[in-house]
Amino acid sequence: MKLSVRLILSGTLLLALALTFAACSGGTQPEPSPVPEATEAPVVEATAAPTEPPAASILEIVGETETKSLTIDDLKALPVTEGYAGIKSSTGKITPPVMMKGVALKDLAELIGGMDETKGFNVVAEDGYSITYSYDQLQNGAFISYDPATGEELKNPVELTAIIAYEAEGKPFDARQDGTLRLAIVSQELKQVTDGHWAVKWVNKLEVKNLGADWVLLVEGALSKPTDRASVESCGAPQCHGTSWFDDKNQQWAGVPLYYFVGSVDDEISHEGPAFNRDLVKVGYTIDVISADGYTVTFDAERVQYNKNIMVAYKVNDNALPEEYFPLRLVGDDLEKKEMVGMIEQIKVGLDPLPATAEPIAPELPADSVSAADATLTLTGSVNQELFLNEAALRGMELIKVSAETKKGKQDFEGVSLNTLLDLAGVKDGATKLVATASDGYTSEVDLKDIRDCSNSLIAFTDTAENFTMVLPDLPTSAWAKNLVKLEVK
Repeated sequence: MKLSVRLILSGTLLLALALTFAACSGGTQPEPSPVPEATEAPVVEATAAPTEPPAASILEIVGETETKSLTIDDLKALPVTEGYAGIKSSTGKITPPVMMKGVALKDLAELIGGMDETKGFNVVAEDGYSITYSYDQLQNGAFISYDPATGEELKNPVELTAIIAYEAEGKPFDARQDGTLRLAIVSQELKQVTDGHWAVKWVNKLEVKNLGADWVLLVEGALSKPTDRASVESCGAPQCHGTSWFDDKNQQWAGVPLYYFVGSVDDEISHEGPAFNRDLVKVGYTIDVISADGYTVTFDAERVQYNKNIMVAYKVNDNALPEEYFPLRLVGDDLEKKEMVGMIEQIKVGLDPLPATAEPIAPELPADSVSAADATLTLTGSVNQELFLNEAALRGMELIKVSAETKKGKQDFEGVSLNTLLDLAGVKDGATKLVATASDGYTSEVDLKDIRDCSNSLIAFTDTAENFTMVLPDLPTSAWAKNLVKLEVK
């Protein structure tokens, strides 16, 4: 608002002042000069003080009819929920519970009109990773919980609440490692952890989704592995093992290649490292994909191995599958129409079950391991056996390919699973960090659990011989390392 000040002296006032001065002085006074007409003084304009820029939105909540954008102050003004949260990773590693503080998902749902049993919240991270929480999970904390000491499922579960957390142990999160916000499953009791795939980092959006009923897929082979919706969604993230396929109606189906399900039960290695056992393919076995009505499609293992064009889809056009296919459907370019079985409830891998007492097979070092003097990449620190490697040694191991988002867009990488190298070295109990060092001295420190949670973490080859890049699709590129020469476990 503009402010103006006007000062106007009338002719009468000026005349009175002149006569007063004349009376005070001695002698005859001259005739007063004519009083000029009063004029307006220049207008003085005052500008308003500069204002602070509006606070940035850090969380968008997208409902069916309205959208809310919240700042950190908006979140802190909402009802507070706090408690202890910890996780159990897919490899069994326990991150002990700590006190976290934030806002319950069920309270955030009320900001956009609430939701009913048919809906859920899709929690989205800055890097595009997402996972959907059901109405039952929002309202009733329906999560599996585990003993932090043993990793065993709790027989008497404690009360749990899903929150968007903005503090841990009374402090904001490390923006580089966790983002400003993260999802946490909290309890008032310090004796539980939940599955790591629920603990989404860098959260910036909540979306109401049509969900349908929860489900469990039974995957059986050398191991038996009931696999729930959340596990498939987590595995199907673009940064992990997710892929997509467009049908002849241009509908986009999203899911996970069938061979990943096979690899989770074909031997003792169910997730980390080279989960899919290529040697067993040479022996030969079949894979049955079975519908709820008993319809079965059978594949030879050789046809399925590393084939991303045969995939188990869990959503189409970003929604749950329609009733005639729900919850899962087999799709892809390498399938005939009659092989695109829907309503999948079981995947059966034709391998004999492992004995209950079978011990894990220790990985072997590559035959081309080199001396410390000749190594171009080392893995040292809190490990049972240090590794001294070069490109020939790495290329003698199982190679995998990964697509990951970079500052230049999506890029394809080829190399060796970082988890495979960690398994070969044998990480000691209590180790929590991996420090990567580049040839110019640059270092990057990453939580080991973040690497263990997804087998797409990669030591990738480049166009230059003996030059490697650490690719971490689940983490910001600032955590990656180019020109890698050393890995140290701490």
